[in-house]
Amino acid sequence: MIPPASTPLAAAVLAGGRSLRMGRDKAFLRWKGRRLIDCQLTLLQSLEPAEIFISGRPGIDYGPTGVPVLYDDLPDAGPLGGIAALLGKITAPHLLVLAVDMPAMTAKLLREIAARRESSRGVAPRLGGKWEPLAAVYPRELAGNAKTRLETGHRSLRNLVEEAVAGGRMRPYPVPPAQEQAFFNWNRLEEESLLRFPKMPPDT
Repeated sequence: MIPPASTPLAAAVLAGGRSLRMGRDKAFLRWKGRRLIDCQLTLLQSLEPAEIFISGRPGIDYGPTGVPVLYDDLPDAGPLGGIAALLGKITAPHLLVLAVDMPAMTAKLLREIAARRESSRGVAPRLGGKWEPLAAVYPRELAGNAKTRLETGHRSLRNLVEEAVAGGRMRPYPVPPAQEQAFFNWNRLEEESLLRFPKMPPDT
């Protein structure tokens, strides 16, 4: 196993979804006075990744983030499409992804997840018997598997993770109860009140 500190890490915000339930692009929702896209980029930048991207939608101006935007090779293929494109682009051996609609995520938890990666093995959080693939670390070697799944119409990201774990290319990260709230997906405007969690761990 290579110590994580010596293993370069790429990072990306997944912002390519159509936000149908929200009714507007989630990337531009305001959270604590800032756009969600900026909040998530700040979290990832705090990990000092070797390279960082936005996985976005064509025709959307994400503003002066200073971060390159990467588009899916196959449009409307869901988060698997974004991850497949990212894995084919990065030069680092690992990719940490973070969904734009997880505003309760913390830098501390992302560091804990990233620190469990190995030389050719990523990390998949598991919560309530299900994988949480939108805040996970993927090894670059999964690029071929992700592309093949897209080309054959198998677009379930959780199935890719399941296959990778079974094959030893990702390891589970059992999410402790105190960290469960960090994986909350903000899908509707009226859910903002649910983000005011009294038991959220400090973002350190």
